[in-house]
Amino acid sequence: MNKLIEHIKKVAIEDTRLFFEPLAAVKRLIRRVATAIASRIRRSKPNDKKDDDQ
Repeated sequence: MNKLIEHIKKVAIEDTRLFFEPLAAVKRLIRRVATAIASRIRRSKPNDKKDDDQ
């Protein structure tokens, strides 16, 4: 009986990982895109200030 319970636990953990794996990939993609957009915005702000000062 203990072997059966251990097997069910292992299968449940593997299924959970398979379920959340695509969600984690999407989360990473969104984070990368947001970081890229934020860095572009940050880079463009000093350029605007330099143009105004000159």
